[in-house]
Amino acid sequence: MPGNVLHKASDLPPDLRQAVGRLLGRALEPEEHVSVTAYRPHEAPTGKAQVELAGRLKERIDKAADGLKDVPEAEVDELIDEAVDHVRHHRP
Repeated sequence: MPGNVLHKASDLPPDLRQAVGRLLGRALEPEEHVSVTAYRPHEAPTGKAQVELAGRLKERIDKAADGLKDVPEAEVDELIDEAVDHVRHHRP
């Protein structure tokens, strides 16, 4: 059985559409899509595993930063501000 599903809101039966809307705290628009994922949480890594994962994350961040080395700092700041603004104004 899949752990995630994706449905168009207009395809959901009215009772499910209302239940999802209650979870989100707002009504769903007919053209919106709803994604539901079910998973079992796991313990956060500790010790050596945590150190290794932190190192891998730092490597990915450094690699992403290398891709921006030729972009002016002001432009990066503008893009970050735009992304933060988008997230703040598009939350349910």
